[in-house]
Amino acid sequence: MDDKQLYSLLKIVECGSFSKAEEVLFLSKQALKKQIDSLEDEVGFPLTIRTHQGIALTKAGEEFCRGIRRVLAELNSVTQHCKEIAFNDQVIRIANPYHPRLLLEDAFDEFARRFPHVKQNILLQTTEHLVEDILSDRADLAECTYHQKFEVPGVACTKLFPIPYKCLLSAHHPLADRHMILQSELSGFQVYVRQVDAALISQLTENCSDIKLNYMNRNNINDIINICYNNGIFISKAYYINAMQPLITVPIETDIVPMAAVLHRESPNWVVQEFIKVIRSLHPYDDSQDNT
Repeated sequence: MDDKQLYSLLKIVECGSFSKAEEVLFLSKQALKKQIDSLEDEVGFPLTIRTHQGIALTKAGEEFCRGIRRVLAELNSVTQHCKEIAFNDQVIRIANPYHPRLLLEDAFDEFARRFPHVKQNILLQTTEHLVEDILSDRADLAECTYHQKFEVPGVACTKLFPIPYKCLLSAHHPLADRHMILQSELSGFQVYVRQVDAALISQLTENCSDIKLNYMNRNNINDIINICYNNGIFISKAYYINAMQPLITVPIETDIVPMAAVLHRESPNWVVQEFIKVIRSLHPYDDSQDNT
């Protein structure tokens, strides 16, 4: 028998039916019945019976469940204690591309809650040599926006969630009251974009011939603020622009939607694997949103 069978048995009894249990466990009734049948065959006596009120335990089943609750509680306690031993004094080094806010703030908090003995070391990057940092073991993980240049031997690029382009502008800008800014509405305005956003630049140039495009090599916060307060528009996929009050953000009409991602070694250590599991629990990946 395995712990999955035992957890299923307890949940079925708690819910009172296979139908309710399948909604909680995300397993079909057939799969649950197969688990219980297999468990009963293994122990050699019936554990459940059908009643008018639903699924109930036999007398032997009641005693069995009392025992397995104690066993599972002890197993969880032992597992947690061993995790503390395994991860004690461990460090995870996470490179961040020199932004004022972290892309995965919720993941950092949740990871710290689950693994309080693992030290998180945030490395604010002044360069974009993230791949080299991973390969040379200067960082275990790196926040980034997905790009094909990151698909290199030895490094894995795990996609997370979409981070759409938005326009950052001052509240007094003529386009500040829009719910979405059309590319054609950018005509005549000073628009600033990062040089790395080549696909967006190409689309803007094609759809708005008289747009006044200016190119930036990096995200300099002082420059961005001054651009916006001088009636300019900064278009970016950077997640932190949503928190640059009193400046405001407005979505821009485009079918180009970058994906947030993390870089790590193709065969990451246990700590990195656990961190990625935390990210996935908070941000389940939906590849239907991915057009990169």
